[in-house]
Amino acid sequence: MNNEELEKQYSPSKWTHRCSPDEVVKQHIMVLAQGSEKAKAEIECQLDRIYGDTEKQKLDIFGADTLPGDAPIFLYIHGGYWQALGREISSFMVGPICKAGAVVVAIGYDLAPKVSMSEIVNQCKKGVSFVLNLASHRGSSGVYIGGHSAGGHLAAMMLSVDWMTESMQSNSMIKGALLVSGIYDLQPLVNTYVNDPLKMTQETAWENSPLKHLDTIKKTSSHRHIIVAVGQHDSPEFRRQSQEFQQKLKDSGLSSQYVDIANTDHFNVIENLQSEDYELTKELLKMMKLNISDVVDDMAKTSCS
Repeated sequence: MNNEELEKQYSPSKWTHRCSPDEVVKQHIMVLAQGSEKAKAEIECQLDRIYGDTEKQKLDIFGADTLPGDAPIFLYIHGGYWQALGREISSFMVGPICKAGAVVVAIGYDLAPKVSMSEIVNQCKKGVSFVLNLASHRGSSGVYIGGHSAGGHLAAMMLSVDWMTESMQSNSMIKGALLVSGIYDLQPLVNTYVNDPLKMTQETAWENSPLKHLDTIKKTSSHRHIIVAVGQHDSPEFRRQSQEFQQKLKDSGLSSQYVDIANTDHFNVIENLQSEDYELTKELLKMMKLNISDVVDDMAKTSCS
């Protein structure tokens, strides 16, 4: 595949079936922002919790003061090609998930070109360590990691971490993952515009690719269920990456499933997670052993601190 075709394949907005590339990106940011503001207004939350040394190394926690200690925790890592977006607009899906009985945590991280891909991965490890310690302190039934696009990549990388070494927490604390339209081999990005701020070499791209760490993921994730989802109107390369990664997980003997969401593109495949009737919302709650009908009546916001 030549560079021009690679650029197109890894330009998700060029494949939407709904509107122009510029418009779909604007709409995406608006939907995430409005959904996140709604969640902060309606669901009890703790904002701007610090987990690291820089301004963006913070996280937002929803439902922790209302839900019982053993409630599962859904940890979400945002997308934006490692160079855009942030946790501030990454709580759009909180409503149905909290109301079904799970605490939700949205984590932030520094972006390129300020930091490298390796540093972004390391910051996510710190954020996940914070959440694992929170889960242990609460007596949570388990942590489930989710992410979209670049966040899907980062969530998959977290599956390869030995958490006992990283944070003195058992690997068994992470029970599953929801990987949505992610990139699992970064090498095709090296000669595209995506890499301009990241400045990855082929070597650093491969080192930070979940595909490289499949053997480790196999060892750490034998007890986990991993959902790999993609939109019908994601680009052929995004779809190939998801299909091949899920197949390799399956071939490794891991519990995984491939979910191909009809009538969605790279953007609304994750935006729709704010709907309780959405296929992926139902799959996520099923994985966490929750049911949207078990709505918590006293989930209404009292204050955000």
